[in-house]
Formats: sequence, structure tokens, C-alpha cells
Amino acid sequence: MLKFKLLGTAAGGGLPQWNCSCSICDLCRKQPQQVHPRLHLQAAVSGQSGGWFLLNASPDLRFQIEVNPELQPSAVLGKRNTPIQGIVLTSADLDQVLGVLLLREFQPLTLYTTALVRRVLEANTFFRMLQRVPQQLTWVEILPDVPFQLGNTGVTCTPIPLQGGLPFYARDMDTGAAGQASLGLLLESDGQRIAYTPSLPEVTEKLLTLYNTCDAILVDGTFWENAELSQTHAGTPLARSIGHVPIHGKQGTIALLSPLEGPQKVFVHINNTNPILDPASEEHKTVLAAGWRIAEDGWQWN
Repeated sequence: MLKFKLLGTAAGGGLPQWNCSCSICDLCRKQPQQVHPRLHLQAAVSGQSGGWFLLNASPDLRFQIEVNPELQPSAVLGKRNTPIQGIVLTSADLDQVLGVLLLREFQPLTLYTTALVRRVLEANTFFRMLQRVPQQLTWVEILPDVPFQLGNTGVTCTPIPLQGGLPFYARDMDTGAAGQASLGLLLESDGQRIAYTPSLPEVTEKLLTLYNTCDAILVDGTFWENAELSQTHAGTPLARSIGHVPIHGKQGTIALLSPLEGPQKVFVHINNTNPILDPASEEHKTVLAAGWRIAEDGWQWN
């Protein structure tokens, strides 16, 4: 059985964002029962063994572990233990790797990542905190389109190469390693298939074909429209220029993925500016009417 759980669903900054008073953040602070606060995007996956793998490691990870008992240590197993068997990193984005540093308490960790992302992280001296004792950190190299097993969970994971380079802080390290800077993930177990693509720079025919074979697809829901950021902060980039296909419009994800009838379609990685976060908004209603689900923290598959 494939178990998949979202521990958080927000894009960078969470909801509400600490320095933002846009209409969504303002409503979230004043009426949290209507617009629910959200933690940074974080996912966990498990299978038949009961152990768990994290998909990336968010800045909210410590708190996310503490509100999800299945990820907590057990006193029956001793003073130091964890059901978390490893972490799959899909990019070097800060929102997806900062949580690794929070797990530095002399706990052996296994990181699954591409060679390019590993080089970026090892170049930062902060990550030496994960190598203070022998065998504290184990790297496992993963390759685009090459399946691998998530420990003994019975879950097969296949990296989906996506367009896009390294994040701004590491752009000078981009060696042109094709398909290694940004990944989606295909998760499979016992005939069930989930595609996890919270960052989506474009919708290709190859990706559409893959989506059509899945039971559920979790798709980039960062922005409602291409120029959304500029409405709250002048001079900010367009959604597409920073690797996110917007939801709305003829070339938005709702329209581009409308031919898909089989999989359950779920939006994740939702920015604090996105009006779909307000259940009373027309945008929210449009998403639901199109057959999509807007993920909440705690959403799970099986």
C-alpha cells in the first residue's frame, strides 16, 4: 500500500507570510477559520514496512514532525530513534533543504539527491554540521528517469526531470547537468501511482502521458496568474520566469490538464498571494468546478 501525506502545502513564506499584508494574509490573520494558516510544503511517503521517507525538508520540519505522531520517535525503541529512513531532495531550493539542518542532532541521515544538488549543498559550510561523527550522513545519488527503491517500504521512486536551473544563490554552480537541478517524483507501490510535481515550469506531452497513468497527481499551484506577485510587490518577476505555470488562463494548468480524466488532481505549493486560498473567492470555486482539489495541510492518500 502506498501511503502519502502532506505535512504542509504552502509555497515559500508559508501562510500568512511574515512580512505580507495582502488580502489573503490579512484574512488569514483576522479570520483563520475561513483562510486556514499553512506550513511550508512538506510531504512524507511510506509503504508496507511502516518506515517513512521525507520528500524534501522544509523550514517547518521540526514542528511538522511533532504534529504527526507517525514521524516521531518511540520510547519503546530507546532514547534515540526515528521512523524516518531517508530524505529525497528534488532541488537545492532553500524551502526544500533548510529542514535537513534541523535534523543535525547526531542522527544518521540518508539523503537521496542528484550529483549536482549534492555539490551545491556540500559547498555550503553549514552542511558540515551533518558530518560531525562517522557515518552521520550517507549520500545516495539518484538519476533522472532511473527508478530506485525507498528503503524497505516497497515504494519505487522515479525522478522526473523538469526544466529549470539551480536557485539564485547557486547559479554560478550550474554545470548544465541535464535534468539534475529540478525534479518531480513518480511514486509507485502495489499498482498505485502518484506523481508529485509541486514545481512545474512547463507541461509537456511526456508529462501529460505520465499523468494519465496515475491515480493522483499533485501539481504546482503556486500562482493563480502570471503577474500575481507584482500586485503585492512592484518589480517582482512573472510566475513563468521563476519556473511556475499559473493555474488560470488558456495556457494555465487547469486548461492544459483538462484532458486528464483518470487521476485525482490536487494543487499544492500554494503561494500566500493566491486567491484560491479563500474558499469564498470565485477563483476557489473555479478550481473546484474544474474537478481539482486544493490540498490542505494533513491531506493524505491512503
